[in-house]
Amino acid sequence: MATHRSVSNLISSCPHVIALMGGVSVPCLVDTGSMVTTITESCFRQHFEPWGQDRLQNCQWLQLRAANGLSIPYVGYLELDVEFCGRLVIGCGVLVVRDPPGGMSLDVPGVLGMNILSRCYQELFGQHGSALFDLPVITQLPDVSSALQYCHQVNAKKLSVHVGSVRVRGRRVCRIPGGTMKLVAATCAALDPGSTVLFEPPESGLPAGLLASPLVRVNRGTVYVPVVNVGTVEVVLRPTTVVGNVREVFMVSLPTGISEEKPLAATVQSHSVAGAHSLSHQIESLDLSVLSGPEQGQVRALLQKYQTVFSGHEGDLGSTRLISHDIPLIDNVPVRQRYRRIPPSEYEVVKTHINQLLEAGIVRESCSPYASPIVLVKKKDGSLRMCVDYRHLNAKTRRDAFPLPRIEETLDSLAGARWFSTLDLASGYLQVPVSEPDRSKTAFCTPFGLFEWNRMPFGLCNAPSTFQRLME
Repeated sequence: MATHRSVSNLISSCPHVIALMGGVSVPCLVDTGSMVTTITESCFRQHFEPWGQDRLQNCQWLQLRAANGLSIPYVGYLELDVEFCGRLVIGCGVLVVRDPPGGMSLDVPGVLGMNILSRCYQELFGQHGSALFDLPVITQLPDVSSALQYCHQVNAKKLSVHVGSVRVRGRRVCRIPGGTMKLVAATCAALDPGSTVLFEPPESGLPAGLLASPLVRVNRGTVYVPVVNVGTVEVVLRPTTVVGNVREVFMVSLPTGISEEKPLAATVQSHSVAGAHSLSHQIESLDLSVLSGPEQGQVRALLQKYQTVFSGHEGDLGSTRLISHDIPLIDNVPVRQRYRRIPPSEYEVVKTHINQLLEAGIVRESCSPYASPIVLVKKKDGSLRMCVDYRHLNAKTRRDAFPLPRIEETLDSLAGARWFSTLDLASGYLQVPVSEPDRSKTAFCTPFGLFEWNRMPFGLCNAPSTFQRLME
């Protein structure tokens, strides 16, 4: 009697629930730590073996282990319809494990694992939403309520999928005057067209005075974020500036009596530069007369699908994140030269060009100890090209021996081809950033001040190798 009393003080029956498996009532423990649902071999022989041994399927590829790492032997698995908390879950996999030694678990032969609990949660939450935790069938079973709460937490983490950063699109700065709202075009990771994403500002926050709408829609890799400047001072957002992150969001359920309305289309009118056409219009107006009708449709559909990779205008310039340009030097003695004289008649041209580069974020003001002079070169059309004389800097630069392609091999590779395509990057060098520690070395001096490049300029000795490495 004393022994029996001692055992009763140490061991008690476990709370369990009744699940209908294939129409058979099976007492089960609820275990969110188990990935699988199991029944004992004796339970199988008592209730399911009469259905035929062929119902028991083999899955020797699966290794089943307990929490302590020990292997759990099993004989196979069944596919059964399981009814739990009033919900019928079709085609559930139930493993048949060997009976434990000593006759344990005979009173509660089943374990409900996450493969059934998660599916049951999805169906209940889809119908009732968060109100499912107040249902009498749930509140009367604390273990079940805790298990569904766990499923709810796991599901919430899955639904909040981090997609990526959002950057200001284009090559020109975006100006938002005080007290106004502006749609800021920004690039984001490729998502399904028309999908809704949650926009979140970066941890450092948006510039002072700016507020952004949290829900935006994706249109061919671009999101138009409504940004409000509640301050009185104009705020400038430079190209490729990270303005936040986006996460996918899903409509899980709606309260009873509330339905989702279809989004209304809004028309936004804007003035564009005369003669400028949208990419879609340019694609539709392409001369593809050498192709048949179906082939023309396929080409235009392909171009429309990937139109975001094309530069729509002179200011539409991207920036790669695959590589950056480094300038390794043989010593740390700065190269410093005076600026060269510019004809007074060219002052305004150079000043305007530098201001355009500043607004686009291609260059920035500098206080570097390095200084290389600019040189003005006339192009064939009579316009001016601003170059920088980096000969002194190049003399101190360790050369990158990355091989450049041979034109003969390129021409040989075209032998036998009937169709030829050419792809040209818009200002290709200016789409490669200069590494932050090396930007001060690119500083150039002008009569208007000292500036340095954020993007890779022409004239650096290793620029062709960096660009070819990017092409590879």
